[in-house]
Amino acid sequence: MDKLELERLIFLEKRIKEIAEEFGLLTTDIDFEIVPAQRVLEGMAYNFPKNFSHWSFGRDYDMHRTIFEHTGQGIPYEQVWNFERPKALVVETNPFALKVLVIAHVFGHVDYFLRNNLVQHGRSFADIAQEARDATDRFKKYEEKYGADEVEKTIDAGMSIQWQQHLDPFLEEELDNELARERLIEITRAKLERNSDFGSEFQSPLTKEEKDQIEKYLRHLSQLAPPRPIYDILGYIIKHSLSLKPWQKDVLGVVRNQARALSPMGRTKMADEGWATYWHLQIMRKLFEEKLLDGNDHGVFNDFHSAVTRESRTDFNWYRVGLALFEDIKERWDRGCFGRDFELCEDPVKKAYWDNGAMKGKEKIFQVASFYSDRMIIEEFFTDEFIRKMRLYLYQAEEDPSTGDTIYGIAESRPEVIRMLLKHAFTLYGMMPIKVQNSNHNGQQQLYLKHDFSGLEMDPQYREGTMRNIFYLWNRKVYLESIEDSKQILYSFDGHKHKTEKDK
Repeated sequence: MDKLELERLIFLEKRIKEIAEEFGLLTTDIDFEIVPAQRVLEGMAYNFPKNFSHWSFGRDYDMHRTIFEHTGQGIPYEQVWNFERPKALVVETNPFALKVLVIAHVFGHVDYFLRNNLVQHGRSFADIAQEARDATDRFKKYEEKYGADEVEKTIDAGMSIQWQQHLDPFLEEELDNELARERLIEITRAKLERNSDFGSEFQSPLTKEEKDQIEKYLRHLSQLAPPRPIYDILGYIIKHSLSLKPWQKDVLGVVRNQARALSPMGRTKMADEGWATYWHLQIMRKLFEEKLLDGNDHGVFNDFHSAVTRESRTDFNWYRVGLALFEDIKERWDRGCFGRDFELCEDPVKKAYWDNGAMKGKEKIFQVASFYSDRMIIEEFFTDEFIRKMRLYLYQAEEDPSTGDTIYGIAESRPEVIRMLLKHAFTLYGMMPIKVQNSNHNGQQQLYLKHDFSGLEMDPQYREGTMRNIFYLWNRKVYLESIEDSKQILYSFDGHKHKTEKDK
């Protein structure tokens, strides 16, 4: 990039920020860095500008690099991090109009980072970028002292369960057994005492049987560990494993913190990418209207924007679906296609042409961007009509017998099934929620886990690998209660052999 082009890009960045603010977007100072593609590949693989070493990061880097070197594809047009002062990478070899599009796209992301309450929550756990830089040096020292294999095994085990978190991202689970027990006992006893002292027409006094049940629960509570189920398996193991060394707890703590900081980004990926794409489209149109970009730039912009939002039958295109989502919501709320009158209308023609001039679209999309996760969006806005319009179906690849070409047939098109599968995939990245039920099973500090079954059975390979890694960290027999063929089954792993204990 020559000096003249750089000066023009800096000028357009300033104008883009002004346009973003005119549209009502939240802005802040952003550190843009013009870099070779190599730097973006590293950022994709390592999650942060600098991070600790692990084979999975190297694997991902080699995969991205191979795709890029052989096809010229496979890297995002931009890399942006949700730091207190956001940092974004722009590939130096991209055409000028694409660099401008990327800057506009980044301003859409930054507004989302500043606006969405879930993403803001992700920044509250730690200065994750600084923690990643510091961990790089500490982990190298651990490798020198304890061996690279042991450090890698610990990271492997931590990463295998790092996404096992509570479904409510704002809930801080109490990992200290005794503190949690004291609070539960206090709450339960207060309920018992309040009921004895207080009566009203709205609340009948507890019966003797109900009081006996509460007393029984209090006795039972005194023996439970944990006193209530814990979904943060990694956090619980760090707190209570008797076999972990201090350096391992440090390593696992970093893995856990990174997952907790990145988890909100995973739970809002569709909305985040859709929001950034929606606004880069509006901003670029404004730049063309103001003749700050010319016809050649428009051709480049069209090519890359079309490529980003192209329909795919093999992958879920976050940009395409997210953009269409916000456009659909804006149109519906501008036309007033919501509320009781609209829902009760039984005339399909009247509904199709419904327009009461509500003009609530912009207000609504800003509300969705502020408060919704992807799962919430799917539940509320993925209507049957939207799913059909976007052809969000499950496709099956088949070979055309006459030509040998690969063709895709629709394997599943029922909207209710598509919604169920997407909700599961977008809640915890397709992970099966597992909770710590008892950390002193059989009175021998064995770990009893339970799978929260939601209609999808656990893959046996995932189940056995997860149990193996948890055993490595807990160093006691691990049990896992799950569902297979509509039956509750108890599995176990003792460090040597996987067993099916019994049908429950």
